[in-house]
Amino acid sequence: MKFRFGLLPRVVLAIGLGVGCGFFFPEWATRIALTFNDIFGQFLSFVIPLLILGLVAPGIADLGKNAGWLLAVTAALAYAFTLFSGFGTYLV
Repeated sequence: MKFRFGLLPRVVLAIGLGVGCGFFFPEWATRIALTFNDIFGQFLSFVIPLLILGLVAPGIADLGKNAGWLLAVTAALAYAFTLFSGFGTYLV
């Protein structure tokens, strides 16, 4: 039987390896890793909204007549929760 790590042990192991590599690798190797991290982070920041739009737009289009109303309700809820969160953090 093949033993497989779950997601949480893999994440903890990756964090530990990252910390260990940061301590023992030379500075140039760490800078290469940081450069890759920055480029990958910017790529994800660019792609994730496109993925969300690509998955949500067909779902809204399949709704038919109620699509406009549901979109308005969703936008109103998002705006209301944004205002609520903003005022909540401002007042606390």
